[in-house]
Amino acid sequence: MWPSLIAKAKEGGIDVIQTYVFWNGHEPIQGQFNFEGRFDLVRFIKEVQAQGLYVSLRIGPFIEAEWQYGGLPFWLHDIPGMTFRCNNEPFKYYMEKFVTKIVNMMKTERLFYPQGGPIIISQIENEYKNVEQAFHELGPPYVRWAASMALGLKTGVPWMMCKQDDAPDPVINACNGLSCGETWSGPNSPNKPSLWTENWTNNFQKYGTERKIRAAQDLAFTAALFIAKKNGSYVNYYMYHGGTNFGRSASPYLTTSYYDMAPLDEYGLVWQPTWAHLKQLHAAVKQSAQPLLYGTYSNLSLGNLTEAHVFQTGSNCVAFLVNANLHGKVDIQFRNNKFELLARSVIILSQCNKIIFNTAEVTAQSYTRSSKVLQSLNDASKWSWTSERIPDLKGAKFANKLLDQLSTTKDATDYLWYITRYNSTSAGGNQVLHVESDAHVIHAFVNNMLVGNAHGNDQDPSATLDAKFVPNKGENTISLLSVMVGSPDGGAHLERKYTGLRTVKIQGTGRNSNLIDLSNQAWVYQVGVYGEENKIYSPEGSTKANWIGILLQNSRNQPLRWYKTTFDMPAGSGPFALNLTSMGKGEAWVNGENIGRYWVSLIAPNGQPSQSLYHVPRSFLKPSGNLLVLFEEEGGNPLEITVNTIITQQQGIMDEQPIPTYFSYQIENDKKLSMIYNNVTYDGRSLFISGHRRIIISASIHYPRSVPAMWPGLVEAAKEGGIDAIETYVFWNGHEPSPGNYYFEDRFNLVKFAKIVRDAGLYMILRIGPFVAAEWNFGGVPVWLHYVPGTTFRSNDEPFKNHMERFTKYIVNMMKSEKLFASQGGHIILAQIENEYGDIEKVYGDGGKPYAMWAASMALSQDIGVPWIMCQQYDAPDHVINTCNSFYCDQFTPNSPNKPKIWTENWPGWFQTFGATNPHRPPEDIAFAVARFFQKGGTVQNYYMYHGGTNFGRTAGGPFITTSYDYDAPIDEYGLVRQPKWGHLKELHEAIKQCENTLLFGNSKLLTFGPLQEANIYTDHSGGCVAFLANMDEEKDKSIVFQNRTYNVPPWSVSILPDCKNVAFNTAKVKTQTSVVEMIIENLQISEGWSIFEEKVGIWGKPDFVKNDLVDHINTTKDSTDYLWYTTSFYVKGGEKISNQSLLMVESKGHAAHVFVNGKLQASGYGNGSESKFNLTTPVTLKPGRNDLALLSMTVGLQNAGPFYEWVGAGPTSVKISGLTSRTLDLSSHEWAYKIGLEGEHLSIFSPYQNGDLNWKTYSQPPNNQPLTWYKVIVDTPKGNDPIGLDMQHMGKGQAWLNGYPIGRYWPRASSPNDKCTSTCNYRGKFFPDKCRTGCGEPTQRWYHVPRSWFHPTGKNTLVIFEETGGDPTKISFAKRQTKHISLDS
Repeated sequence: MWPSLIAKAKEGGIDVIQTYVFWNGHEPIQGQFNFEGRFDLVRFIKEVQAQGLYVSLRIGPFIEAEWQYGGLPFWLHDIPGMTFRCNNEPFKYYMEKFVTKIVNMMKTERLFYPQGGPIIISQIENEYKNVEQAFHELGPPYVRWAASMALGLKTGVPWMMCKQDDAPDPVINACNGLSCGETWSGPNSPNKPSLWTENWTNNFQKYGTERKIRAAQDLAFTAALFIAKKNGSYVNYYMYHGGTNFGRSASPYLTTSYYDMAPLDEYGLVWQPTWAHLKQLHAAVKQSAQPLLYGTYSNLSLGNLTEAHVFQTGSNCVAFLVNANLHGKVDIQFRNNKFELLARSVIILSQCNKIIFNTAEVTAQSYTRSSKVLQSLNDASKWSWTSERIPDLKGAKFANKLLDQLSTTKDATDYLWYITRYNSTSAGGNQVLHVESDAHVIHAFVNNMLVGNAHGNDQDPSATLDAKFVPNKGENTISLLSVMVGSPDGGAHLERKYTGLRTVKIQGTGRNSNLIDLSNQAWVYQVGVYGEENKIYSPEGSTKANWIGILLQNSRNQPLRWYKTTFDMPAGSGPFALNLTSMGKGEAWVNGENIGRYWVSLIAPNGQPSQSLYHVPRSFLKPSGNLLVLFEEEGGNPLEITVNTIITQQQGIMDEQPIPTYFSYQIENDKKLSMIYNNVTYDGRSLFISGHRRIIISASIHYPRSVPAMWPGLVEAAKEGGIDAIETYVFWNGHEPSPGNYYFEDRFNLVKFAKIVRDAGLYMILRIGPFVAAEWNFGGVPVWLHYVPGTTFRSNDEPFKNHMERFTKYIVNMMKSEKLFASQGGHIILAQIENEYGDIEKVYGDGGKPYAMWAASMALSQDIGVPWIMCQQYDAPDHVINTCNSFYCDQFTPNSPNKPKIWTENWPGWFQTFGATNPHRPPEDIAFAVARFFQKGGTVQNYYMYHGGTNFGRTAGGPFITTSYDYDAPIDEYGLVRQPKWGHLKELHEAIKQCENTLLFGNSKLLTFGPLQEANIYTDHSGGCVAFLANMDEEKDKSIVFQNRTYNVPPWSVSILPDCKNVAFNTAKVKTQTSVVEMIIENLQISEGWSIFEEKVGIWGKPDFVKNDLVDHINTTKDSTDYLWYTTSFYVKGGEKISNQSLLMVESKGHAAHVFVNGKLQASGYGNGSESKFNLTTPVTLKPGRNDLALLSMTVGLQNAGPFYEWVGAGPTSVKISGLTSRTLDLSSHEWAYKIGLEGEHLSIFSPYQNGDLNWKTYSQPPNNQPLTWYKVIVDTPKGNDPIGLDMQHMGKGQAWLNGYPIGRYWPRASSPNDKCTSTCNYRGKFFPDKCRTGCGEPTQRWYHVPRSWFHPTGKNTLVIFEETGGDPTKISFAKRQTKHISLDS
């Protein structure tokens, strides 16, 4: 249901999906975690992300939420010394452990917003202020600890505490309630925004009560009032979809249905008019966002309980006119206009004069909901029953007191038997069994005969029973079945709450009126009922019971009975429920899935059950033979149970088209939209190329990350691997390095690359962008564009759009002139505009969506004749296809049924950053992801990257992206096939292509074989049949019986059966030999000796400028170089003592710096791939008088993605020296002289064509460990044809060139030996970048690719190295890259 629910929320104008995290659902047993099925938190969040919405993650982990035990796992109750939710060390220990696990899980999946994920805010604790005083001195310290603990997890997003007006800075206190605009005092700091975490859309319902529905007008009024009066910037509806309390997850007396009449009802249907009325409110608020967020606020009293709230910018104005009177309309005058305000209403005025929304005027159509019987389960021959036996006391051991129920059952069941015996001295006279219980329900049996029942209610949950019975003379057995209807979910000292029986007495009548108190007598206990213990509600466990036919009348309306039958899945796709009106009280299961507690015998004041329909999700069912089992406590007639469809009917008139729901909307075949672009078309199933449906398997190869001499071999290797298309970005800053000056030569010869692809017989996908991210410097956008006045990248700013459109047209016209689009007879079948903008669109506020829509419109106007795509663009307009980028896209759904399912980036590995370990993704997992994608209807899949290549020169982004962009791809950085990855995927592609026709033209159906096993079956009219058998279990092989054959499917794998019989491929069974790479050292063959050029420390020539401030590095160099000198001098006065502990302290925005004092290198500092900023503190040696300080600041690739990334700076921000006798010297505002770049760069000494009058010094043996040194040597070309790498492990940090070609940055920076590395990689389970790492304690990159085509055939090659910190150039060597096969994997 998740995708549909999220899509409807998004359609309703929702920006954020909020959810709690349910600790006891995720850790039901201490240390054993469950994140599967309904509890797959990551999958849920990724679905939200895939649809372009944000996430508010309320971790808690105490949540209340009318959820079992408030979300806390019951095992926590039994930890010694435990007191929940206070300054109690055991509780804090386990709470922190769980919260940390959740946070780390989110970080691993990169789901927090700074990581590119959707989570924008998190919550710690929940409504603690309600109980804080009960904990006395242990309360406030716990609040502070919880806040501090959460902040220490460094999620990069704000934390909040709802109903916590003492939330410490910077944690935001938020409001929960029905009308926070009227009842809340506001944030506890002027620096915190106004957040409403729970606007209750109605109220939860308890058994024995009537349903209450909150009016749409009131919901809209309170939301609008909060925004206006409290400057509210966040309103969350609790609940927008309440759903179902499946199983035993509800709190006491709560119905299985939860917040049913929310905007989306329990079944996922739109509840009107609430949904549409709020949608209109949301549109009005979004229309007013600019003045609300940036305008000047004022308010004006207009009379009794009437007021105006006005937000004004220069030319934009919005007003909220409020009438808070409960009765009677009010006529008011505002800004020379008259308005009528209905009772309890808000009018929103655009430009402060035009009504765009009135909370009290509902124009949306109302719906009524009803149910219709689809199946009557009245065939007695299909029903059977078995009795739940009352426990036998023979041989049992007794305890001499009444035990607490939850402490005894550990909340593993609702049921606890209390059993004892007593002797009666007489027979025949009535006695009264008196029981008092702090549980909820009592079923009392004397000598195995039911004598009475009792229950509490939502106001008084305790139960009291007085039941008359006739005892036997002598021994009598009292059997009391105590039943919980949900465990407590809130309040102070939750762990101390007593449940279960308190008093049991026997009162005689008449002359035998003695009172017998059994409370402290010997009792025996049985936890749960036998049917639960044997799981007779499940398909497997049901065979353990002795079932009896239900034909006899006395088999009905009996207590403690289990009933079972089977039924078929109802036709259609709409929601349905079981009508259990004929039953009493109990639990129900379908195919072993607990659909919840039912209790229809408890009547509400209106004479009706609180709930008679019980939701059964379609995902619980198989097509036929579904097992229905009920445990009936009181007695009922199962023959009157029906299966009902849930339908809604429209009433009245609505001024907008309601959202289509399953029962009112069908797509007629003749209305299905097919986008026609000459010979490339598409519909909701696939692309059509030259009139034929096609499945496309594509491979990313970036032309500038290799060299033209490599291109034919790379393309041919891809084709041999079963690839249909080559995908590439277009790199704007490589093609337009300065405004209007274009470059399309050498590695940037896009047309040449495209024609090589065409000539190989492959299609091409051209991702023009022109923003590309791609771990490429500045995301591919030219740096000069940042300095065009008025430019904000990727927003609705005219300067950016003008330049973007000009470059896009330039590329399009170039392709057209070469006739490369498919519409011209060429091979480019898709083009992309923008890139992953949907993930950050909302950050750009009012400039976001208009820019995205403009980009799409601009692209379509180019008239290229093939479809355009926008990846990760959830609101891509019609005629532009939105696509998916992820490790897994099988659950992705395009935003229109008329668009095919396209996966633009399947990441077969991951990029590297200097100083980090190296990531690897196993081929089994990649194949699994691809097979699942095509199993679920995918049509185009692209590997990003298939060949990663090399970030030559200064093209790497990040910052800190390595020069190698190997990506653990099927073809490695040097162009060699990586086995077994390449071969395993080739076999996968062959299997998929065997299935292509049936996949594209067949009908699909889903079969389930277990909670984590399923099959998608495709059959076509010609008799073709294709099956994908999937086992998502991460641990165990599973046997799947399909068409009378048994298939063993390994864990986390898919078997592909192109004929529905024979397995052509299993994703986990790798048959390709493994290749091992060897770097064969070949010492430099030097034909001319070493020369060096010493770079000056600090200013060479004249300063570029002088300023009494530390300037931003990037704004100064404009990325013309990595290097910027910051130089200054200071004086140590005569007589001023200099400490031996003098320290230089530098704070920098990044990325790296070398510190020189009086010409000597003192230290270096640098950030890393996670954090560019760094602080450097180093001892320095000072001298009396003048001291010269020179900082060589360096960038290591510019930021390549993220909102407003072009504004991210670099360079030092603070420079101080301590250790002088009387002072700490702050040099930050001293006079600084600046020099951009290095002298050697200025002279282009790396070029073979540089001036011959340079002062090179020649050496037979060059100096070692000398900073700021240029080395030059003439070397011979290595023999043979093997790819060549440059071994730089003995150098420090710098750059390298061969014959003037930029090899790139080198930096053999080692990762920490304490990082988590693995010798083997378990393919099972979802992959994430840190899952499988190697190289702990080793340089991230030792070898640097030097393309063969860069060497001179004559053998005279100039190798130039600039070394920043010092190394041993004599140990530099070439190495030949070779592979050998060592094993055959099974």
